[in-house]
Amino acid sequence: MSEVIAQFQNFAKLKDTKIAFNDITVLVGKPGTGKSYVMKSIYSIEESIILSLQDILKNNFKKYLGLSDNFDNKKLPKIPDNENLRNTSVNIKEVSNKMPANIKNLLRSVFTNLNQISNSFKLDYKEIHLFFEKDKLQTKINSINDISLKSNVIFVETPLILEFHKHLDKREAKTPYHIESLMSILDENYSFTDTEQDELIESFSTKANKIIGGNIKNSDGSFIFSRNNDEDYNIFNASSGIKSIGLLQYLVTNKALKKGSILFWEEPEVHLHPDWQLKMVDLFVELMNAGVKIVFSTHSPYMGDYLHAISKRKKFRDRVSFNALDEQDGIVTNHILNDNNWHILQDELMNSFEDILWKYL
Repeated sequence: MSEVIAQFQNFAKLKDTKIAFNDITVLVGKPGTGKSYVMKSIYSIEESIILSLQDILKNNFKKYLGLSDNFDNKKLPKIPDNENLRNTSVNIKEVSNKMPANIKNLLRSVFTNLNQISNSFKLDYKEIHLFFEKDKLQTKINSINDISLKSNVIFVETPLILEFHKHLDKREAKTPYHIESLMSILDENYSFTDTEQDELIESFSTKANKIIGGNIKNSDGSFIFSRNNDEDYNIFNASSGIKSIGLLQYLVTNKALKKGSILFWEEPEVHLHPDWQLKMVDLFVELMNAGVKIVFSTHSPYMGDYLHAISKRKKFRDRVSFNALDEQDGIVTNHILNDNNWHILQDELMNSFEDILWKYL
């Protein structure tokens, strides 16, 4: 994938700045610089494409079954994920017509109130243009590329969802869409057969198993950590680090993450030992090589420097985009990083630590 540039105007503190997206996208910056807002907005756009495609296929499915147009799509059985349906030709114009309503609904669910972003903002991403003013969201779509029914768009705010997902009511209107969606994905069992996916599952789960010493399994809606010594533990009793690596492992083994999927993850380093932070990066790279796109924010100099180093050594630096969001006088600008300005990331992530260290030495 070549680098994609998104333009944010008056988007929270991002007054007029560009952010680069790639096969792996990294966002760094102090708290409050808008990393989460950026990720959630792009997540909403990508997810709206998938939802629009699913709506069209469900309507086509209704016609095939001879059902009325008024029949509730939610009552339809799950459309099987097979090769014939994945290759079904869909008119891009149909998807474009469905998208504005889906984008609006997703943004309102994820952000609750679009005015909390700002009273007026613009966002241009790929060939999709959003303009919000006077409580109205306008959408212009010039074209859509790379749509696929088999893709999932997943947003992980916290791996602790493994603990509380069973106790959250997915019908509760106040549950943000991205959380509700992840809970549904965790409950799903994608049964399609794909040799390439099976190879990824075997390789990925083995690597994750070596890190955490076991596997995460779903047992009647509750998650357990199954150690390699055949002892099973309720996920509540597993360490937070095991939950983090284990959640990623589970999303691969249940076939939610596959070629064409996009994974958004806020601060994956939280609760992880520095050594495991580097191993998490290795797992992200394996997913990238399997065709999964990764977008993550981080405050970890270990993850940033390590990914930068191995991407150069293994010659995939052109597939990774690093963004450093910097706030000055209430306005956030973004630096798209390369070798010449890499010090910006190190300054951003290390200066505070050094200031504290020297203060007490």
